[in-house]
Amino acid sequence: MSKLLKGGIVLIHGEGDKVTPTKTDVFIQGDRIVSLDNDISVPPDCEVIDCTGKIISPGFVDAHHHLWQTMLKGMYGDSQFLEYLAGINALALELTPQDIFWGNLSGCMEALDAGTTTVLDHAHLNWTPKHSKAAIGGTLTSGIRSIFAYSPVFRMKSVKPIEIDEELFPAWVMDELESLSKTPALSDPSSRVKLGFGFDFWFLPKGFVVGLFEKIRSWGIETVTTHNVRWSNKTESLVKKAHDYGLLDRRLIFSHAGGASQEDIDLLLQSDSYVAVTPNTEQAMCVGPSVCFNKDLVGGDRVSALGIDCHCATSSNIVNEMRLALQSARGLDSAEHRRNGTTPYVSFHTSDEAFNLGTIQGARALNMEKDIGSIAVGKKADLVIFDTLTPAMLAAAQKAPVMAIVLHSSVADVDAVLVDGEFRKRDGKLIDVALVDWDTQGTFTRKGSLSSWRDVGRELLAVQEKVDAVLPRLNLVEVEESFKQKFAQF
Repeated sequence: MSKLLKGGIVLIHGEGDKVTPTKTDVFIQGDRIVSLDNDISVPPDCEVIDCTGKIISPGFVDAHHHLWQTMLKGMYGDSQFLEYLAGINALALELTPQDIFWGNLSGCMEALDAGTTTVLDHAHLNWTPKHSKAAIGGTLTSGIRSIFAYSPVFRMKSVKPIEIDEELFPAWVMDELESLSKTPALSDPSSRVKLGFGFDFWFLPKGFVVGLFEKIRSWGIETVTTHNVRWSNKTESLVKKAHDYGLLDRRLIFSHAGGASQEDIDLLLQSDSYVAVTPNTEQAMCVGPSVCFNKDLVGGDRVSALGIDCHCATSSNIVNEMRLALQSARGLDSAEHRRNGTTPYVSFHTSDEAFNLGTIQGARALNMEKDIGSIAVGKKADLVIFDTLTPAMLAAAQKAPVMAIVLHSSVADVDAVLVDGEFRKRDGKLIDVALVDWDTQGTFTRKGSLSSWRDVGRELLAVQEKVDAVLPRLNLVEVEESFKQKFAQF
């Protein structure tokens, strides 16, 4: 069924990524925008949605997220990296595939609620083949657009005594990835969920790493994502290593890049590669300042997109990342002026630049700018509709729509979200979902019953209760110490 979004203020990207708020109607047929005009002739069965005075934005793009972690919310907001790492690895011994299904589903729905329509899920949950399939089932259920970056992980055998499986690539890991690459639900061109790869084991021999990349790309897997933090100048540059291995190109996305050098940024610019910047966790876990508006890194803004990282420790709202990226950079600039005894006369970066990090820049990072990231005829109908008459948005939205989103909005102001032209949120409420499961024939199928957000929430809270019950016996202090020793080797 076609849809006409009528009377809205549409945020349209133009030359140089300049965003121009334009009053126009948006005509959608199927999953695509087919017309932007004020005098559109529509078929009789077209659904007309009154968007008078509302802001219609491109759907937000999240270039780095661990979606399964919803049941861990409230646990790691005040934690440092190794404490968090110990917890998620120890809990891997306890979390079942069904637990992961509800974690991924609720994580996706939380993202949709905030206006995220596309997410790169760095899925470091592949402890067994069933865990991977359950997570994908949850993602498919949600209706979000996603790249599921299947990630080999450290696996614990026991917490008493501490025992970590030293075999990083048992045969089933790659066998499962190859099998998933042939699954119609992931390989069909029309599928919203595509398969990617997450890789963090760059300490392995060069021949193995290069061969691994060649293998996964022979299976049609293009997008590879990796965590990248330089804790000091002595820490090896993964950007340079990837370049030296012949692997640095648009298909490789780095997350964080805390401590990046100018050489790193130059290599990223030369290869048209991107960094998924996650300001909240980077500031909290000592890997900031973020590279996007770092005045010591020329071109950092041009290689940056935005991500959430761990929504167990922060909000799942990309707008919050826009805001923190912009304001923390301005704060550092102001501090420098104070130290130098000077007065700034021009704002350090703008709301429009922050907005682009979460829209068109994110689309470019995922090599999807032809389909998403901006509103244009022929692109996917992935859209966010903001109510402009809420207490937070009123006056700001009418004066400066982009600034209103970046500096004033919250999830409560997101009136509707569409992915592929289908409502995933409407009138301020998430749409019910039809559960997807993995059947015995090796394909994903939808069940007939619908689940509301409250249904999903009840299941998720049951998982959280289970986590709370097992935590006291997980020997987390010793697990953390074990990971501290292991990381010291690399």
